[in-house]
Amino acid sequence: MNKLLYIAPVIIDLEKLNGVSKKVLNHYKIFRESYKADMISYGPNCLYHFHDNSVDTIPLGKLKRRLKLYSFIKTNLVPNQYECIYIRYHLSDFLFIYLLKLLNNSKIAIEIPTYPYKHELLKSQKGLLRYLIDITSRSFLKLYVGRIVTYSEDVNIFGIKTINTINGIIYDNLIPSQKKNRPELEINLISVSVTMICHGYDRLIVGLNDYYKNGGNVNVFYHLVGDGIEIEKYKGLVEKYKLGKYVKFYGFKGGQELDEIYDKVDIAINSLAIHRIGLKTESTIKSKEYAAKGLPMVSSYEIDAFSPEDNKKYVLKISADESAVNIDQLIQFYGQVYNDTLILSTDIRNASRKRSDMRVTLKGIIDYFNTSI
Repeated sequence: MNKLLYIAPVIIDLEKLNGVSKKVLNHYKIFRESYKADMISYGPNCLYHFHDNSVDTIPLGKLKRRLKLYSFIKTNLVPNQYECIYIRYHLSDFLFIYLLKLLNNSKIAIEIPTYPYKHELLKSQKGLLRYLIDITSRSFLKLYVGRIVTYSEDVNIFGIKTINTINGIIYDNLIPSQKKNRPELEINLISVSVTMICHGYDRLIVGLNDYYKNGGNVNVFYHLVGDGIEIEKYKGLVEKYKLGKYVKFYGFKGGQELDEIYDKVDIAINSLAIHRIGLKTESTIKSKEYAAKGLPMVSSYEIDAFSPEDNKKYVLKISADESAVNIDQLIQFYGQVYNDTLILSTDIRNASRKRSDMRVTLKGIIDYFNTSI
């Protein structure tokens, strides 16, 4: 069996897995079905080396996290002579180029989670510096990298051919929501994420304020699960508009606790403001989890878990701007989509699974690695 090294410079908190951490661990799980795979990632205050059926904790010592990662790979992993290398891109610098040179006897594919990423980086001075370092070194990537894995439609990035795919999940890990009978004049919404500016949940909160201010008579409740940089902003809006009865903040939840919240809800909220970071489309993990749970969605762009036809059936697409979510329109969507709850949930899960199960989304990458290794 060929050997694969997965370099994933993301922080994995094994006690509190977020969406990105779960994605990385699931990638590793699927890679292990085809290869003798190792993975190196960040822990909260260490490195994690996943191999065989164990996880080794690597102390950082006096080195910063990224330098320790490069040092450990050079000393402990390069000698293993992996046939395949899969790397989650964390911007380029000349140390990264040097690392690729050390790994040059392997087939290398790099995943860029969000592309283009310039707009987001240029919002801060620190981001500008990182971007300048990136653009001065990334022209060397094509010397060592065989493919760029992208969730965009680009066929070539940095002079390197792309593998186009979408984010996936392991559907067997998620059970569909267990819907319970609720009052007819009640709709429950959910978002589950580490909140960022591109999620735009403020558009929904402002929409709820407009709706109730104008005498809305259907109880629309919003269950906001997760933490992140936007939470305090959302809490401020809820307090300002006196929506405490209708918006509940849960913080981070996982496992059975999260499943129990999912069982309360009817519609999921995908990203509503990716235009704020210069994107027109993206491939979110949360949209796949919502679909696996059997939930219709609200989104400011088409959901890649579904075909164009299924998007028309299962997604309320709103405008990609700063306007408030029209709650009356959302209620109308609810009435259209919920004719048979059980059939709807099953149809949504099945329609998305054939496109979004991780064994499907990683196939192009595995095919590339297996071609003339």
